[in-house]
Amino acid sequence: MGFFFLYPTVLGKIFARPTAMTSDQIRIAPAVLLLAVAGSGQAQVVSGIFERPIPANHVVLYGTRGSDHYALDSVPIGSNGRFRFSDRKFPPGFYQLGINDTDRVDVILDPRELALEVAFHGRPLQRNVSIVASSENQRMWAYKGYSRAGQEAINAIRAERALGSPLDTAFLRRSAILEEQALRTMEHMLDSLIGIAPEGQFAYAVALDRRLDDAALNGPSDILKAMDFSDQRNLRSSSYSKALMVYLRSIPLSSEFALHRACDTLLVAAQGDPACWSYTRSHLIELFATYGPDEVAQYLVDTYVVGSGARFAPDAALLTLAAEQMRMVIGAPAPDIALAKPGDPDTLLLSRITPEHDLTALFFYSSTCDHCHDQMPGLRQLVLDMEPRQFQLIGIALDTDAAEFATTLVEKGINWPCFTDLKGWGAKAAQDFAVKATPQLIVVDRQGRIAAKPMDHQELRNFLVGEQRR
Repeated sequence: MGFFFLYPTVLGKIFARPTAMTSDQIRIAPAVLLLAVAGSGQAQVVSGIFERPIPANHVVLYGTRGSDHYALDSVPIGSNGRFRFSDRKFPPGFYQLGINDTDRVDVILDPRELALEVAFHGRPLQRNVSIVASSENQRMWAYKGYSRAGQEAINAIRAERALGSPLDTAFLRRSAILEEQALRTMEHMLDSLIGIAPEGQFAYAVALDRRLDDAALNGPSDILKAMDFSDQRNLRSSSYSKALMVYLRSIPLSSEFALHRACDTLLVAAQGDPACWSYTRSHLIELFATYGPDEVAQYLVDTYVVGSGARFAPDAALLTLAAEQMRMVIGAPAPDIALAKPGDPDTLLLSRITPEHDLTALFFYSSTCDHCHDQMPGLRQLVLDMEPRQFQLIGIALDTDAAEFATTLVEKGINWPCFTDLKGWGAKAAQDFAVKATPQLIVVDRQGRIAAKPMDHQELRNFLVGEQRR
C-alpha cells in the first residue's frame, strides 16, 4: 500500500504530486538501475557535470572515517562544467563530492561498479543531484527521496494529531495507525531497494545499521558482536561513529571508572587495524573533550596519546586536540573573547559580563542548524525562569549571513543577547573555546572559570538548579 492511500487529507497532499522525487532532482532510469555490475579489481571512474555556473573552480572527493570526512583528491571544473577524477581503485564505502566544506553530497563507491557519473543542476548540491551512472548510488538516492517525503508525511500526521482533542480516542488511534503504516511503507521501500543488489555496498550499510539497532536493545556485548571495530569497510560509514556512541550509552554507570573501562574496551576492539584504532582514539577524545566528563578525556590523553597505551603516534590534529583538552577542562580559565554584532563597530569583552552574574552560559549555535533550533525553546524558558543576577545566557552564532542571523532572532523568539562576527567556523570565539560541533553550551562562573559543559538545555537547567541548592 502506498502513502497516498493511507491518509488522503495529509499524505495525499505530499505524495500525490511528483515533487517528492523531482524536487531533489533524482532521476531513476530503470535500464541503468538494472545494469549488471562489473567485476572487482579494476580502476573506477568518478566524473560528472555542473549544468549551471557555480562559484567554484574545483570539485573535491572526500573519504570517510566514521563521522569525519577528509579530502582525497580534487580536480578542476572545465569551462563546460565537466570534471573527472583520475581512474583509481576505491575500497568499498561512503565518500562525498563537494565544492566547499558545507556544500557536499554523499556517494557510494563499490569496486563492483566501474563508473560513478553525477549531474548537478544547482545548489545546494544535496537537493540538485542526479545519478547518471551507478546503480548503487541510484538506490541510495532513491531511498533518500522516499525517506524525506515519508518523514514529511509523518510530521504532517503528528502536527494534525497535536491539534486534535486528547479526548478523541478514535482519532488518536487512527492517527497512530497511519503513522505506523507510513513507517512500514518506508521500511518496505528500503527492503525493495536493497533486494535488487543484496551484495552491494548500499545493502551492506543498511544491514550493518539494522544489526546495530537490534544489538543496542541487548547491551554492550551484543554491540561488540554486531560491529567489527577493526574493519575499515565499517569505518567508511557513519555507522562506525554511531556504534561508538551506542556502546557508550549502553554502559551501566556502576562506578566512577565505568566510562574509562568502556573506552579501553572499544580501543581493544579496534586494535586489529591501525586506521580504525587511530580514529577510535581521536573520536573518543574529541567526544569527551567536547561534552565531558573531562576526566575521561584526560584519561584518554594520558593513557593513549602520551602514555604507554599509545599504539601509534598521534597526528598533528590529535596533538592539538589534546592540548585543547588540557586548556578547556572544568576549572580552567575561560578565554576572554570579543563579542561582535553585525553592523556595530564596537565589541563587548566576555570578561565585562561574567562578573555581573553567578553563572554565564555561552550557547554556540548556527542559524541553519536544526539541532540548535531544538534547544532554543528550552533555553528561552530557562532565561525566563532564572534571575539575571544568577544567570546570563549569551548566544554566539557561527554564521556567515547577517540576514539569516537576524531572521533567526525573530523567528525563534530569542530572548537572550546574541553575537556573531559572520566568520562561520572561522570565528575566533569558536577557536578559542575549541568548539567542534553545534549546538554547544559552556558555562563560565563569576571568576571567569569554566564551570560546566552541559550537553543540552535540560542538563544546563539541572546544573543551575544544583548550583542554587549549594
